[in-house]
Amino acid sequence: MAESLKMQLGTGANFRVRVTIIGALVSVVPLIVISLLLPESGRQILFWIYWILLSGCLLHVLWILVKNPTPSKRPPLLTRDLAMGWAILLPSLISSFWPGIIGAPLLTALVGTTWVAEKIRNRSVTS
Repeated sequence: MAESLKMQLGTGANFRVRVTIIGALVSVVPLIVISLLLPESGRQILFWIYWILLSGCLLHVLWILVKNPTPSKRPPLLTRDLAMGWAILLPSLISSFWPGIIGAPLLTALVGTTWVAEKIRNRSVTS
């Protein structure tokens, strides 16, 4: 089973993007459980730590996009994986993290923009 999971997660940039997004999605469960057990002052600290984690996830996915700017030169399925960055919106909504609420859809739009820009560039080169 471990080998199957390793194959499904991929390697390289695909692996890093997938683990980042899955980690952001799964981490909301411990956030909710721990926040129910903490007093108000501890809850505020917990949410600040969680927001830092979500910021790191968004920045990590953005960094991978910057390192692989053109879709034709990306590893297979990396464009799809980067476009799944919108999934960070869910934990951002649950934790009221407004940079993530705005940033996750913008990240997906940026991935789509790079794809469209390359298609337009390739069309103008062949014409």
